[in-house]
Amino acid sequence: MTAPIDGRGRTSFWVRTLEAARQQGGWMRVPRHYTQSTAAQLASDIVNADHRHPSTVRVKGIRPGEQWAARWSAADDGAPGDHVVWIRLTSFAPLPDR
Repeated sequence: MTAPIDGRGRTSFWVRTLEAARQQGGWMRVPRHYTQSTAAQLASDIVNADHRHPSTVRVKGIRPGEQWAARWSAADDGAPGDHVVWIRLTSFAPLPDR
């Protein structure tokens, strides 16, 4: 499955990041630094995406039916106050009926 492309011919950061995590398997560190509150909110949004209607999922690129684990922590390679998010796909989306 190819990643959705925006109106400028690019895929979003989260679409690319989630696709990389799907292919990698296991825990993957998201390659960006965030404030503590943003990291915590992103992790929460990712974990709880399967409880939301697909049209209201807050992180672009999560497929209907997928379940993700996410955690956040202080960044060991950033400035004081920088935090990172770790993600892992725990349940794949069901294949569409044909």
